[in-house]
Amino acid sequence: MRTRATIALFCVSIIWGFTFLWMKQAVEAMERVTGPGHAIAGSALFLALRFGLATVILFAFVPAARRELGGGAWRGGAWLGFLLVVGFVLQMIGLGQVTPAVSAFLTSLYVLFLAILTAVIERRLPRVGFAIGALLATAGAAIVRGRPEVAEWRLGELLTVGASIAFAVHILATDRVTKRLPAMPVTLTMFVWVAMGGAVLLAIEAARGEGIGLDQVLDLCRDPSFVWPLLLTTVFGTVVALAFMNLYQREVEPVRAAILYALEPIWAAMIGVSAGEDEFTSWLLLGGGLLLAGNLVAELAGSGPRERSTKT
Repeated sequence: MRTRATIALFCVSIIWGFTFLWMKQAVEAMERVTGPGHAIAGSALFLALRFGLATVILFAFVPAARRELGGGAWRGGAWLGFLLVVGFVLQMIGLGQVTPAVSAFLTSLYVLFLAILTAVIERRLPRVGFAIGALLATAGAAIVRGRPEVAEWRLGELLTVGASIAFAVHILATDRVTKRLPAMPVTLTMFVWVAMGGAVLLAIEAARGEGIGLDQVLDLCRDPSFVWPLLLTTVFGTVVALAFMNLYQREVEPVRAAILYALEPIWAAMIGVSAGEDEFTSWLLLGGGLLLAGNLVAELAGSGPRERSTKT
């Protein structure tokens, strides 16, 4: 079971590497159709469509998702869904200002934040290795966009770091929720809550006068540069990846899962460069390497005998 889970989470990291490119393409398509000033509404629309379609797919083709849809599954899915809405909205708005590779490397800070949260929850002082990892990750984040004297952190970078915090809490919550509740019903309810969250946020933006008109929505739904990223993100980045995460993360030690997830920005950088969305610079390589090293050092330093003894 652990070998199968490891392979599944490895595949998740590859899929997530692609999603940065797909979401960047969707953001660019939305900006062309709706114009500037609709970043929140555009992100909300994408989430509502993405997770609404994912709900239909999972409900129709995965019978296990329709079983045991009790109050516990809806409550657990609500918590996980709320965290995903926060994380994805921040990440998509940030993608309007940064490249897929930079977004992926900054998002990978969730490993570091996960280690911090775990230390706080378990009421234990961070180890020396954790401090070293934090310094490495901070240095990597500072230079991943270029030389320190010319690199300027904009709102996009800050929002992406905020998304990484939300994803860290989501991973921690997923570990707890899926160990006491059936994974597939929780996944289905989570999809429903995220779709509803996107719809509510879209309505709020419309009430503020920052919404997206019906004609613009129809134009987007006829635009292949928006539809294809939406479908690919829905099927692979949502249904497959999140279902695998909820099913298999509970079968491996936290350290092994973190190391597998840490591969995500490597795939994102390779895919972004090959697609022409990123430029492979020495600063991207150095900064990304420091970020990955810092995340892994922090996670390994934070893992104690108790975590390693939970092998299945």
